Amino acid sequence: MSYRPKDIYRGRRKFRVPLTILLFVLAFLLVGGVTMFFVLQRFMVYDANGATLQLPFSGRGEAAGSQAEPAPSPTYEPVPVQVVWEDPDFDDVDMDGWKSLEPVRGWFYPLSTVTNATDLASAVSFIEQNNYNFVIFEMKSRSGQLGWASANSVAIDYSTGTQTDIASAIATLHDDGKTVAAQISCFADGLMVQRNWTCALQRATGGLYQDSSGNYWVDPYNHTIRSYLEGLALELADMGFDEIILADLYHPVSEDGFSYSVQLQTAPDPVVAVCQMGRRVAEALAGSDVKVSARIDTASLRNDLGSQTGQDIGIFWRLFSRLYCATGTDSLASDRELAVAEMEHGDEEERFVPILGIAPENSDSYILSY
Repeated sequence: MSYRPKDIYRGRRKFRVPLTILLFVLAFLLVGGVTMFFVLQRFMVYDANGATLQLPFSGRGEAAGSQAEPAPSPTYEPVPVQVVWEDPDFDDVDMDGWKSLEPVRGWFYPLSTVTNATDLASAVSFIEQNNYNFVIFEMKSRSGQLGWASANSVAIDYSTGTQTDIASAIATLHDDGKTVAAQISCFADGLMVQRNWTCALQRATGGLYQDSSGNYWVDPYNHTIRSYLEGLALELADMGFDEIILADLYHPVSEDGFSYSVQLQTAPDPVVAVCQMGRRVAEALAGSDVKVSARIDTASLRNDLGSQTGQDIGIFWRLFSRLYCATGTDSLASDRELAVAEMEHGDEEERFVPILGIAPENSDSYILSY
């Protein structure tokens, strides 16, 4: 028996029509969105403030239907200016750092002691319990690492700070009547070279300069470096340190010559570069109770290389309160004689401080370091 189509039951498809309509709407929106995206690209305007959409009916830009009147060209009047480049004159500089000094007897502790809480506590206890009136903490090593969590913007940008509670150590030593000094490496700075190589001192033949010990050095003329060092010194003074000692305030010597990160208007002069940096820190702390001193290089001192290393001892005596010198008991007398030959003011026992491995028999002022 055959069936006719009208005799067959077919279920009603309730969602077919709405689903079809929905798909058509979605397809229309997708095609319309893509089309509008490409059409509106011609009305996008990019400037220093970002991207803006300027439609023809908004009345802005060329697409508004009218050309904007061009801004009048600025007019300038010529002003006669003569730029004269002169080297700084240090002849009449005297920061009076030689006043109000006394002999110092103490210890030097490297950055590794400062950044280790147990070692730092032991060092503070040792100074308190012995007949020492002075302590030096290395707060910036040649590696570029700092011994405190610096708020300096450069230190933050290049992550050179550490979490160390040095303030408590300073307060404890002050309560016991001790004087506390901070030593910072100036132009030897491995972290800064590695993380911001544009500040690096480079060989004239190419490549970053490294000394015989593998230390990287920064450009002593670089403005970022100078501001960075000045800022660190001011920050250490605010933390309570009584004296800031500038180590590696020194221009390396190389037969290859050097290439600098800044354009110099005059011939490179290590004395100008080095002494200008020292003067900047000394003047920044002038008028405060914080002393500014420097650590001199024995090789430069003994071989009369001041014009090449920038450590002009005569200028150093006028800029700084004390000069520290790493020497030995057998060479102490000769090094002292060379150093104080150009000292014009103050007492040599108070201003010249040898750094030794053992306490000398004929000196009231010294720093011990192992």
